[in-house]
Amino acid sequence: MGNVGAPFLFDLALPGLTLEAGSRLEHHHVRGWCWGQETDAAAVRARRPLSPTVPTVLIVHALTGDARAGGPEGWWEPLIGPGRVLDPQRMRLLCFNLLGSCYGSSGPVDADFPSRPGGTPATLTTWDQARSLLLALDALGVRELALCTGGSLGAMVALCVAALAPGRVERLAPIAGAAQASSWVVGFNHVAREVLRMDPGFPRDVRRGLDVARQLAMLTYRAEPALEVQQGRQLLDGWGPEQPYRVQTYLKHQGEKLVRRFDGRSYLALLDAMDHHDLSRPPPLPEPQESWRHGPSWGLSRIQADVLAVGIDTDVLFLPHHMARLVDELRGQGRSAEVAHLTSPHGHDAFLIEWDQMAALLSRSLPPGLRS
Repeated sequence: MGNVGAPFLFDLALPGLTLEAGSRLEHHHVRGWCWGQETDAAAVRARRPLSPTVPTVLIVHALTGDARAGGPEGWWEPLIGPGRVLDPQRMRLLCFNLLGSCYGSSGPVDADFPSRPGGTPATLTTWDQARSLLLALDALGVRELALCTGGSLGAMVALCVAALAPGRVERLAPIAGAAQASSWVVGFNHVAREVLRMDPGFPRDVRRGLDVARQLAMLTYRAEPALEVQQGRQLLDGWGPEQPYRVQTYLKHQGEKLVRRFDGRSYLALLDAMDHHDLSRPPPLPEPQESWRHGPSWGLSRIQADVLAVGIDTDVLFLPHHMARLVDELRGQGRSAEVAHLTSPHGHDAFLIEWDQMAALLSRSLPPGLRS
């Protein structure tokens, strides 16, 4: 391969998209991030296909992430870069802001994004988000993925990509996700949504509601062992009936941080996508769906990729047995699938914290020729 270039952001205008729930997205655009060969940036600017000789890895971000997976301020920065497990000298790395988000792709912050009566965003699903990603890959001329990976909501969307385009994904590494959103996940998201609805500015200006919803979510993203060590029952400034505990100020800080960088309408849309995630439900596609029913799950029956499904031992949101069950179902259909466990006191967010373990797991998930 040629010389490695610098990571860069780009925007694509894509064909319109009819969402699974029936709304039509006419002005469909995505923001992407790429790190690979020096020639990639010029090709994207000129709307020329990217070179098919360079293996491509698609990374899918979690609920409130963005397209910048690596490089400065990248949410997987310790894993991506020359000499690291996801090395742009050996592969092309792509990440796109998910449909419904507020970091450059089509979402509720756009004036023409479809909405429901009352002004809330039109319903999105992970099938919709995966179809958007596949249209973005088409626009870049990327027909094959050496690996598709992501954590949490990103794991759900990665599974949908592999099910919608089984011949295009060689390897698949969903992390801390599931084949379907459980009632536990839907329940937490319901409470977050109710908090947003209680904000006097709902649905357009829900800063206080978003703050509290994020505080609730942080308790599902972390686990008791790490919170006990990092926050414990320590008071901020000595004993006093009005003195807050450190964990309280930590949660308030996390809520305030999200309010500064995110939009409440996008939060609603992305919660919807997570709630409606279900690989067993066929999306409304033009092809004859009945001929695709090979097993108990429409989506899992279509996945052809080699799968390494990663569960986190202290995850209280997506319990690790969800990944084990997914692997059992894939093996039952004759697929090559393994389950791996990330051990951490940090809970669900460990895939954003445990860099050494994540590097080893991602190396395992890559095709042998791309491993360091």
